[in-house]
Amino acid sequence: MSTPTPLILTHTTITSLLTSLPAPAIRSIIASLTASLQTLTQPTPIITQPPRQTLQDNIANYTTLIMPCSTPNLTSIKSVTLPTPPAPPSPPNGVITLQDAAGRLLAVLNAEEITAFRTACVSIALLLGRIRYGLAVKKAVVFSTGKQAEWISRLLLKLCPTLGRLSIIGREGNSPEKMEAFVGKFRGGVESGTRVGWKTYGGGIDQDVQDELHEADAIFCCTPSRVELFPVEFLTDEKERYISLIGSYKPHMKELSPGYLRRESVTVVVDSVEACLVEAGEVIQAGLKAEDLMDIGSVVSDLENGLGEKYLGDVVFKCVGLAIMDLIAAEEIVKIAKEQKVGIEIPGFSA
Repeated sequence: MSTPTPLILTHTTITSLLTSLPAPAIRSIIASLTASLQTLTQPTPIITQPPRQTLQDNIANYTTLIMPCSTPNLTSIKSVTLPTPPAPPSPPNGVITLQDAAGRLLAVLNAEEITAFRTACVSIALLLGRIRYGLAVKKAVVFSTGKQAEWISRLLLKLCPTLGRLSIIGREGNSPEKMEAFVGKFRGGVESGTRVGWKTYGGGIDQDVQDELHEADAIFCCTPSRVELFPVEFLTDEKERYISLIGSYKPHMKELSPGYLRRESVTVVVDSVEACLVEAGEVIQAGLKAEDLMDIGSVVSDLENGLGEKYLGDVVFKCVGLAIMDLIAAEEIVKIAKEQKVGIEIPGFSA
């Protein structure tokens, strides 16, 4: 058996690869991600992903999350470090390692872009499933001007040809220059007839935001908020919507009123029932139990097998992130990097 030559992929290389992916390649990665999530629903899962470990540094004021995962052929370990108060806010720093079944290093990847990309891919998968069932997505709203919002917006433009308008809602106080610069990040290089607009918003009653949400077919919330982003009264019963909550990831956080998740008309889909019951603020604060939640793997199976009609009404998708998403995304990115002959090889790393 030949010894693998590890590949190092920097943030710049990964960003260049991902932002230039055509729609078919993105759809292929989404299919790989959802297929892996489907295996988690099998009676005997072939994927092992222990609970994430938290390392707290109270001297330097940083928190490091360690997320391991293994499949029959690969093992990945993702490490992400974030500042904690009183340290000033800064972007997270992270790395993903890939090893083969024998433990030999295959690749080392910067995690920043991958985390946002894989979350956006999984988040949009259900929306694409609804589109395949004939639901037209003509208007979408994205809350935030962060990395996750950037990737959601980019994928909407690339994968939703019926989308007529995309509205970005930024934090009140953001300058017009900052908002325009954010739109330019995901709009540049993407051929799309979608009209993109933006506004800033600080919560409360705002007729423009209310109108945007009233007309939206899809709403993506991408902020680590501790309070709901808008009054739940903005969501009337006159329109069925897909709402994705991917920014809040701790029990005290919430982007949407927990009461909305308790509505009889709403189906709540999660990336992991077990994880969301202990980590997802909206789910916890709504008092939901395991029987109130649908895992995305089962939903994807239903959508693929002609049983998706029940997911065409009001759907909320809550995602806290799983290690298998990092493993699959990293594996796919390494394949593309090798095809394009980019990255830094380390010959002779393993004996």
